[in-house]
Amino acid sequence: MTEMHEHWADVDQSRTRVGLVLGLWLSGVFLTSLGGWFEHGRGAMVSMVPLGIAIVWPLLYFALSRCQFVPRALPVGSTIALVVFALTSALSSFLSPVPLLSIGYVALTLAGVWLALQFNSNLTDDQYEQGLKVFAVLMTIILISFAWYDYAPGKRLGTGKDVLNPNSIALVATSVFLAAMAFRTLLSRLICMAPIAGIIILTSSRTATVAAVVGLAMVIGVRLRANRRPVLVLAGIGVLLLAGAAMLYGDVLYNLLDRFYDLSRADRGIGSGATGRTAAWKATWDMFVRNPLLGVGFRAHEQFLKVDSSAHNGYLATLAEVGIVGFLAVAWLVLQGLRKLWMSSSNGSDPAHTSSLLFGVGIAYLLLAVFERYLINVGNPTSLLFLLCIMRPDMTERDSVEADEPWLVPEDDVAGEFADEMPG
Repeated sequence: MTEMHEHWADVDQSRTRVGLVLGLWLSGVFLTSLGGWFEHGRGAMVSMVPLGIAIVWPLLYFALSRCQFVPRALPVGSTIALVVFALTSALSSFLSPVPLLSIGYVALTLAGVWLALQFNSNLTDDQYEQGLKVFAVLMTIILISFAWYDYAPGKRLGTGKDVLNPNSIALVATSVFLAAMAFRTLLSRLICMAPIAGIIILTSSRTATVAAVVGLAMVIGVRLRANRRPVLVLAGIGVLLLAGAAMLYGDVLYNLLDRFYDLSRADRGIGSGATGRTAAWKATWDMFVRNPLLGVGFRAHEQFLKVDSSAHNGYLATLAEVGIVGFLAVAWLVLQGLRKLWMSSSNGSDPAHTSSLLFGVGIAYLLLAVFERYLINVGNPTSLLFLLCIMRPDMTERDSVEADEPWLVPEDDVAGEFADEMPG
């Protein structure tokens, strides 16, 4: 082992708790939000004070530990985009009908961005994997416990005790489902993924179901690609099998999906105009047209809506709240972050295991945002994971050496995880 490699190993050893902190952080944010809903009821806003504490407490860990407190910088273009987003969000808050609330959410969002950069600057690949495993296990226990408490036959999960919106549960469960792919063995994954899949089905959230399936397909596809597997051929075979099943058993499949996802109901079915959300989408778009430059204020679009409680579309909500300039800055951050994940997950080495998972989470979240309230958010672990996906700092010397010198990368790579899963 070279002297440089020994130095890296010493530095990594001093940071072994970062992965545990990541898992506790993500799980703690959900527990805090859930506790707020239990205390105040589904119709009330969770207090910003306990939520803020749950979001920012890792700052104390980074300040007191031997980790790097000031994170590595984003690429120049992403840094400019982040500054533009921060400025437009702050300026729009002064136009908000609830300026103090908007400024508070801007501060929490920027704190979440800073923490995402801190985690991405300090976590090694092994620690990232450990953190995602901790998150998957803790959240599986929490969600199963919640389902046990709330479930009522004939009702969507979340409406049994009227504690939490079913779509909010499904949003969180989607990231837990994908985080289970951090485990290296199929059995370990299924122990977490099977009950979480059941929870998503019990919420009857169609968007979360599609996002979970697409995200999982992305993770598997990227890992197969990194291992030089014929991804297009396998995908083509899968599509043909699905098409054949749909042709042979179309009625049976439709009735099964209708049973769990209410496809034929007047208020939630296929002909319901996206469950009545098209009116909210039009109203939010009109709001943006009237305030195209800076928007109506960060987290303030709901104050103006008359037809629904929110836009139910993260993209339109961002446009309406921070205007076209802030929206384009966010779009740049998202595209650049996912591009970096795609590049780092295609080398067939150990980093691809985590990068592919984060890439799948990022794609799944972009699908969820079509029907979710916000695109950039810090109030739930799925949104925080999305920040970790898109806030990708510049490569360090270590990253560059690992990419250029594969002999420095551990031999236990992605190929091993598929050895037991592929036939033959």
